[in-house]
Amino acid sequence: MEVLLPAADSWREGAIMTRDVPTLTDIRHSKLCYSKEHYCGHPRQCGIYNFGDGEVAVMHHRARSTYQTLEDIRHGWDDIGYKRRCQITLQRSLDHAQTWPSEHDVVVWNYNRPWDELRELLWRADDLSLPRETVDLSSPDAMIYFGRALTGKENKEGQRTFECFAWRSGDRGHTWEQVPTRVRPPSGMNYIHIDGGPLAKFDDRTQLAVASIGGDASDTGLPESVNSGLGIYGTDDNGLSWQYVAEVTRDETGRGRPTYGSLLLLPSDRLQCYMNQIGGIRHGMQMCYSDDGGYSWSEPQVLVAWGQSPWPALTRQHAWSGARRSGVRYRAPWPLRLHDGRIVVIFDRRPPPFGMGLIVSEDEGDTWSAETVIRADASDWDLGYPVATQLDDGRIFTAYYYMEDDGNNFGGTRHVAGSSFRLT
Repeated sequence: MEVLLPAADSWREGAIMTRDVPTLTDIRHSKLCYSKEHYCGHPRQCGIYNFGDGEVAVMHHRARSTYQTLEDIRHGWDDIGYKRRCQITLQRSLDHAQTWPSEHDVVVWNYNRPWDELRELLWRADDLSLPRETVDLSSPDAMIYFGRALTGKENKEGQRTFECFAWRSGDRGHTWEQVPTRVRPPSGMNYIHIDGGPLAKFDDRTQLAVASIGGDASDTGLPESVNSGLGIYGTDDNGLSWQYVAEVTRDETGRGRPTYGSLLLLPSDRLQCYMNQIGGIRHGMQMCYSDDGGYSWSEPQVLVAWGQSPWPALTRQHAWSGARRSGVRYRAPWPLRLHDGRIVVIFDRRPPPFGMGLIVSEDEGDTWSAETVIRADASDWDLGYPVATQLDDGRIFTAYYYMEDDGNNFGGTRHVAGSSFRLT
């Protein structure tokens, strides 16, 4: 991929770096989970699995919603957030992500329970006398879901705190273990969550995951339950336990945080961690890499550049009358290595025009293209959190949550949508 840098002193004339613009063809949009009585969202927090021969599984949150009050669309895990009353739903396609028949749906986990019951079920993870199922995480049929819940001990302000757990399946998600694994924050911290990005799988049958960590509980003055960095966790017992390995990065200014991490293991054994940097030193997408299996990491490398955006020229007419006019330009990046070696990073855009975009690298992440648009017809910025895979015929498929002005209040029904396309 050609990347042209400005000539010496060309900044005096306002010159910018020029990047190639990716071309997408045969773009098709679809709906995986849509109901005007439900909020379906945040697939990136759950995951996608491509088993080949047309079988693809996508997991996401699904909860009843009347769209009558703001509490109906809140994201939180507390008593009025939609995730508190959601089920983690697995949808399955057997025809290369074209259709998602409801008869294939599986409830992975149900958060819609009384607090005491939810805590009792989750805390079975601490009862070592309970038998655990045998699951080979190195198997192509294995799946894992990392969840979180406000079932922890109360903090200094008397508020419930988050706990992180993991559930495994050895049969492509048809059945799931009922005794989860607890994943604890690193020593000196009290917060951890892990999203649904693919595990980095190594030849010795071990796996790594990346977590958002933070909330120092010591007397440092830091607030509790605040993400402050990204950390690597590893398992060498097929997910029966997860141990902290190393920190990837943090925002040294103390005013922002890297989060939404996702791992990509290259054929060279270089391990990449893609992420959002939110506030602090910058807001944008960036990547760190490790050449020793995750024990030490490079400084963050920024993936995007200002001055060659396709978004300003697009219409804002899809926004509903109450749409928010400001939002982050990049959210929840999802990296995908294609069969031909190119790397695609898909992201959601939250200022108008609201939508989904991507960037491409042809040299394993050394340089990057300009942004291109997958779609830009959303009604507001409650969207995104993509997952993605490459289908058997070479098409790229991405699922994300989305909203369009369909008559429901607050800009429309939150639903899980999909896009497939070819990258030329």
